Amino acid sequence: MKLVSSIPAFCLAAVIAGGTLAYAYVNEAISVALEAAVPYVEQGFQVREDNWSGETTPGKPLLIRHQLFRGNEYWFWAGTSWPGATIEIAVFDSEGSSVGLEHFSRNGMAGVRVLPQKTGTYNLWVLPQYVKTGKGMTPAERGASDPVDGVGEFSGVLDWGVVYGYR
Repeated sequence: MKLVSSIPAFCLAAVIAGGTLAYAYVNEAISVALEAAVPYVEQGFQVREDNWSGETTPGKPLLIRHQLFRGNEYWFWAGTSWPGATIEIAVFDSEGSSVGLEHFSRNGMAGVRVLPQKTGTYNLWVLPQYVKTGKGMTPAERGASDPVDGVGEFSGVLDWGVVYGYR
């Protein structure tokens, strides 16, 4: 009888463990976005616990709706962990006008500063991209060692993550 009751518990544990592994992969992009935030945190921005992340096909733009409040200054930071990939981020108001005041993009991370003129719902536009050029993989892409079939090769999806802070 004990064996029968422990089987569902074992299955649940296996599902939870598998979900944790998948989340850990996507969490790398959040780590890159948080790395982009470091200089701005030193300037007094407080990073919120809210974040967005996932996987997508390179070149497919993503849209995130988020409430911003007049009187706050915001930075949104985006990241991707795939070597050689780039990411862009922009913020638009409900009429489709860009409200970004400052922007950067480098080394798989990007950021945009926003000072909303009114409280409302804004659209964050995120674009992860990866363009493979040349033959074979670079040493960084293969972890500075020879690739093994199916390991360390680009699978056709990029991880992405977005975090934000305000002051």
